[in-house]
Amino acid sequence: MVGTGLRRVALVQIGVGTVGGAVVAQAIANRERWCRVLGLDLRVAALVGRSGALVSGDGSPLPDAVLRAALAARRAGRTLADVAAEHGGLALVDAEAAIDRTAAAGPTVVSDAAAGEATARLDAHALSLGAGVVLSNKAPLSLPMGDPFGAALWAAAGPGGRVRYEATCGAGLPVISTLRTLLDTGDDPREIVGALSGTLGAIFSDVAAGSPFSAAVRAARENGYTEPDPRDDLSGLDVARKALILARTLGRRVDLDEVEVESLVPEDLREGTVDAFLTGVATLDAAMAERAAAATAAGRTLKYVATVRPEGPLAVGVRPVSTATVLGALQGPENIVSMRTARYDTYPCVVSGPGAGAAVTAAGMLGDVLALAGNPVAPLAAGA
Repeated sequence: MVGTGLRRVALVQIGVGTVGGAVVAQAIANRERWCRVLGLDLRVAALVGRSGALVSGDGSPLPDAVLRAALAARRAGRTLADVAAEHGGLALVDAEAAIDRTAAAGPTVVSDAAAGEATARLDAHALSLGAGVVLSNKAPLSLPMGDPFGAALWAAAGPGGRVRYEATCGAGLPVISTLRTLLDTGDDPREIVGALSGTLGAIFSDVAAGSPFSAAVRAARENGYTEPDPRDDLSGLDVARKALILARTLGRRVDLDEVEVESLVPEDLREGTVDAFLTGVATLDAAMAERAAAATAAGRTLKYVATVRPEGPLAVGVRPVSTATVLGALQGPENIVSMRTARYDTYPCVVSGPGAGAAVTAAGMLGDVLALAGNPVAPLAAGA
């Protein structure tokens, strides 16, 4: 039973795929505990997908039974439009209209677990209405500095702002929040080095154990670590976006094209089928084995890392890393971020753990949602 003293916050979930679905499922599972422990009643008011936004016809939150049906439908490859047609009392509306009516009714947080830049417009619109925005989607935060939507997000991403983005770097790991705490308490960052791709971590662990690079790529794909097309991981773009987000968190005004990226996709294999790529990538085996042997001889191991400093070049690529460091000891698909600062100089501040997976990514997003829901510095608008 929801008491009258509870703070009610509505959630608009953009993207109802693997991560977005996990956000909704965890919100349902934890609602009663949040009511009891935090005095917070968090309800899902809208689900936004490619076919539109699913909302209740009377403006009330979506019932749990509808939410579960929507998640099941998405797992089965059906759309939110199908769910609206199958259940009475629902409507499918424009995504912006769903945000408008939800924000007008009371405090609202928009959770962006989609992919691509298209949702940046919705995120910025939500901010203009006084809502909070939480992202696992890196693309809106990687837009050029001159883009008005991206600029609106970063303007609200500082201390006490209404934009949170923990899950963009390391899924549920406290990478952004740790860096934010260091900055807010006056520490002086000197260098951030991170292995920020579980896929590439798994591949280079196999390479270090003696596997040919091409075999390591195929094994990572078979184990479910890569995207269906491994080139999406091996291009380095995902890691470059994470490096850019870390750099902008440090206050740097830089764009994605300023990040030096070492792609592991040969130019002649960037097009064509996945099977052709998996066969052709063997052309990198000899060169990668030579680099791995040289690293081993020097007491190092190859890792695909991002290097971010307050000034100077930003780079992501394969680097020989000392095996005596926590980064060099990394095995498998874990993520690890080492932050060297004035206070943490000889012994850097290190965050490590699983950097991918729906459950941990969703938990990272919901942690941000809860933080915004109770933010006394920049409270969510109470509605029109």
